Amino acid sequence: MKKTSGTFQNGRGQLLHCVQYLPQGTPKALLIFHHGYGEHTGRYDYVFQLLASAGIALHAYDCHGHGRSEPTAEHDRALIWSFQHLVDDLLAFSKDVKLQYSSRLPTFVGGQSMGSLVALHAVLRDQSAWDGIILGTATIHVEMTWLLRLQAMVGNLLATAIPRARIVPAVRGEDMSADAATIRVMEEDPYNNLGNLRARTANEILKAFGHVARHESSLHLPIYAHHGTHDKLADLQAVKRLLRNCRSRDVTLFEVEGGYHELFMGPEKDLVMQRIIQWVLQHAELASSAASNAAD
Repeated sequence: MKKTSGTFQNGRGQLLHCVQYLPQGTPKALLIFHHGYGEHTGRYDYVFQLLASAGIALHAYDCHGHGRSEPTAEHDRALIWSFQHLVDDLLAFSKDVKLQYSSRLPTFVGGQSMGSLVALHAVLRDQSAWDGIILGTATIHVEMTWLLRLQAMVGNLLATAIPRARIVPAVRGEDMSADAATIRVMEEDPYNNLGNLRARTANEILKAFGHVARHESSLHLPIYAHHGTHDKLADLQAVKRLLRNCRSRDVTLFEVEGGYHELFMGPEKDLVMQRIIQWVLQHAELASSAASNAAD
């Protein structure tokens, strides 16, 4: 397994920190991964190593205003001015990465939490570019408290008048995992951006929820999803609704009993990774067989 890092410039001139984990020999599949809100790719070293060791080429990056990516000014950190910027960056990064591989290499996209939301938006633009999608504790809706409902009613106004104000409540660290060590690592990571969301960021994510709800019925790609039954951030019922309403007949949902939001990091990580690797390799083989039959 070989790990390297570098930078990728997005369409807005920002340099994004990116990483690649490459298997020995010819890869069996390519996976492009998007991390969640307020975090960064460095948290996933263990996850990415397992994927590469299984023969899956892994490419990822810190999205703008996160981790080691620009912009670095404090008032622009974790600021999502337009959710489509995230989608644009994922698609541009993916296009650049794919140039390094054979066009016949099975290619998947996925993410954690908000990263799954970004991946969904990307595939809804063009599903033909992918052989499947991985939804890790997908945040496609959240529990709407009375305060969030109130803020949502005036979300456009707040996003315009005070876009950078950190006024939208975030889930507490102890609600992200039942494992104290996992929470401690998350809270002590200097590259994590914890605390309340900016008004503009929260409003853009809320609008992104609505886009998926309106278009989920057109989704026909193979889907793998895992979700903790005790997740206090991302709504499991919204994920189940998506899987019911989509056109895909190749749908896998792994419900982690008692699991919280941080399934890639907590005590469930090995089981979660075993399921993902198995799913990717099986679907890579199916995609390769289908491509060979189409070429004959």
